[in-house]
Amino acid sequence: MPSRSHEIPLRLIQNRPETVPALLREALGFPVPGHTEAVLTSSVLTNCDPKEWNADGAVLLRDGGHPVLAVAVERQNDRDTEKHFSWPAYLATLYGRLECPAVLVVLCPDEAVARWCARPIETGHPGFTLRPLVVGPDTMPVVVDPERARALPELAVLSAHAHGGHDGRVLKALVEALDSAGETNRPFYYDYVLAGLNEAARKELEGLMSVDTYEWQSDFARKYVGIGREEGREEGREEGREEGVADSVLRVLAKRGIAVSDGVRTRIRSCGDLDTLNSWLDRALDISRAEDLFD
Repeated sequence: MPSRSHEIPLRLIQNRPETVPALLREALGFPVPGHTEAVLTSSVLTNCDPKEWNADGAVLLRDGGHPVLAVAVERQNDRDTEKHFSWPAYLATLYGRLECPAVLVVLCPDEAVARWCARPIETGHPGFTLRPLVVGPDTMPVVVDPERARALPELAVLSAHAHGGHDGRVLKALVEALDSAGETNRPFYYDYVLAGLNEAARKELEGLMSVDTYEWQSDFARKYVGIGREEGREEGREEGREEGVADSVLRVLAKRGIAVSDGVRTRIRSCGDLDTLNSWLDRALDISRAEDLFD
């Protein structure tokens, strides 16, 4: 089953498809055609052939309703030679179904995997060599401009996850991104970045999110950082983070169509242990019944 590290970057793109053309332009130098919108399209790339071809995600750029570029999006955490056979099929099927140019973008968590994924794939047909467009940590855009972060929070989250351990500027931009992100997504985005930071960067991010250093423009601080007397701030921050992870567990279950009883919901929301909640969040991606969270 897909892991949490596999699913979260894809969820960012699902939440804001315009992240994909930004990655094409800024990470890969790809000449993105003029378009008026970026929308999700079906990632099921199956025609009549009984073998299923399912990409991790797919985005369609349209100009005034006319398709101008289709993008198959894959998240690849490790080497997998099977992809050398499925990726060309994804691209060809997407191209045929939408009748517009199509490209493959692969998101990788480290440079070793990125180098492997970028290798040319020889299909055997003369001239038909697929060279995947790969975004690894080194090519992930560095988002440091506050206005840019507020306009495209998902790209700022990917930037902070890749560069936050060594570039404090992206953490400052992340705070702006979190403040402008939707209420539903904030705790999910924050947990994703925080989990990937080293200890020094974690402390820096938590310091930036203090109400003493940032003038919050939303109610994010009240819920996830803690506002009030000095002695209550740290406690408020911890309680807010636990509440945010509990919300993420319930959102994942809802997205997967898994029924949640009142008893399960109450147990999740009343849990005060962050490690337990994070383990439930990981399990929520794989289980078939909500009650299996607690096994």
